[in-house]
Amino acid sequence: MDRAFALIASIALIGAALSPLVRRPEDDGFPLSTYPMFASRRPRQLTMSYPLGVTADGGRRYLSPGLIGSSEPLQAASIVEQAVGRGGAALRGLCEAIARRVAASPAHRDVAAIRLVTGTHDAVELLARDRIGAEREHGRCEVPRSAP
Repeated sequence: MDRAFALIASIALIGAALSPLVRRPEDDGFPLSTYPMFASRRPRQLTMSYPLGVTADGGRRYLSPGLIGSSEPLQAASIVEQAVGRGGAALRGLCEAIARRVAASPAHRDVAAIRLVTGTHDAVELLARDRIGAEREHGRCEVPRSAP
């Protein structure tokens, strides 16, 4: 009896573990996942808003989430999206807050200005070949530096 129970339990567990293979990718659920975020084709185009540091010679510096206002990347992205959505004073306030944090960062001494932009990029081209897509600037502010 113990052997028959072990065989039935083993078959049931193996069947449950393999069941995502025969389900539709979007049929995601407890307790077993089909991991639809990985099983489905994703668009290559990405549009999002973000701040950029600009050096005196016009170079780009990407800014960490902590400089934006949160050490959590998704919260930092939300801060930027909300400011872009509100526009005006919200954009200026965010830009100036980022500029003050950048000014206090020794690792960012070369950053002279902050740009708040919305960019549309081909994810593969950007990540694999560093090819930047179209960007639209919403605001810009100088990084406050004390005279030497």
